[in-house]
Amino acid sequence: MNKGIVALLVVLALLVLVSPGIVGMLAEKSVDEQLEWAELENQDIVITAEQFDRGWFSSQGRHRIELRESGSTDGIKLMLVPFFGHTTPALVVDTTLSHGPVAMTGGKSGSLSPGLGKAVSTLSFESDDGKVFAVPGTVYSSIALNGDLTSNYIAEADSNEIGAWGDIDISFGSKVSSGAYAYNGNIESVQLADNGIALTKLVFNGDLAMSEFGFAVGDMALTLDLLAFDSGSAEAFSIGPVVFESSTSVNDDKLDSVSELNMIVGDLPGLGHVGLDTRFTLGDVDGAALQQLVQRSRGLPSNSSPEELLGAIEEELLGFLAAGVNLHFERLDIALPQGTIKSVMNFKFLENDKSDLVWSSLLLSLEADAKFEVPQLIADMAMLMSPQAGLVESFLVKNGDIYELEAAYKKGLLTVNGVPMALPIQ
Repeated sequence: MNKGIVALLVVLALLVLVSPGIVGMLAEKSVDEQLEWAELENQDIVITAEQFDRGWFSSQGRHRIELRESGSTDGIKLMLVPFFGHTTPALVVDTTLSHGPVAMTGGKSGSLSPGLGKAVSTLSFESDDGKVFAVPGTVYSSIALNGDLTSNYIAEADSNEIGAWGDIDISFGSKVSSGAYAYNGNIESVQLADNGIALTKLVFNGDLAMSEFGFAVGDMALTLDLLAFDSGSAEAFSIGPVVFESSTSVNDDKLDSVSELNMIVGDLPGLGHVGLDTRFTLGDVDGAALQQLVQRSRGLPSNSSPEELLGAIEEELLGFLAAGVNLHFERLDIALPQGTIKSVMNFKFLENDKSDLVWSSLLLSLEADAKFEVPQLIADMAMLMSPQAGLVESFLVKNGDIYELEAAYKKGLLTVNGVPMALPIQ
């Protein structure tokens, strides 16, 4: 036999036998990088690798995801109370990572593109007392040769003693090198048996990247048909439909964003159905000042009073506003059964000297204007419910069955319906 052919066969044999171990090590390193990236992206979680047994052709891993003791996680903990009481469970991820001679990446159906490995993961919640709740569905993931990750969570319609759910399909992809990530999801329905929570048709997507200031920018969208809360008490209410879209970018160290939100909250006691329709833009925001404000706000207790919250972030908030901010509500409409309150508002903080920041100087640098339209039925109802509302009536101008108000503010001078009013700013 030709010696070249023999040498080639030997090299191929070594490749087949040795490459799985090499790919396994690379895949393990990539998993560690993804975990570090995930923790940096969301500082409210802690991810712990409980085990990673690297084999020749496949590896087994278990990772534990826990919520930090932070005020910003209180809402998530509250959502888990019906299942685990007032103990906060950990999310446990069990994964089998395949990295054969040449790992083939892909989702549930797979593909023929080479990569570091592909994985199948199952999820469960585990409380401090050992109670385990298995999450339905499976996560199919693939790690590309450059370490990029794609994951697809799929749960087929089914039910158990906890409740029932329709088809769920959520995908996620991240690029470790650039910090960019994208996601999209479709949840047909979820109904929990014990606490009367029911969700119908949630669709969401996002295409984001980390900015140099440590917060994500890009495009996001969400639609929801209905989220209902009915535990058999008089406090039942619903949210939906909801439509939300947002786009954010950073250019020349300045952040600009535009968002739209349209939603209905139903069955509110004494009000019935209430609708919110708004479009607002945030412009010329100093990225570094926003970064400091965001970092200072993290971890503050969610039950803080407004006074406590302002005291905790006052220095950073002053710096944020002094760097210059434009906030524009193109529309802010609140729909009640008696009619719709319509408003347009603009707020512009001019850039200030940051060496001596006080609220009085900031207020003097503020330029603002607003226009309101209030249906007569709502104004009459407000005055019946609260005598203090009568003070507002003195500023309203009646136009048919609508009360109107136009206001402007500049350098300490407030003008309401053309009447100037000096404000005592100290």
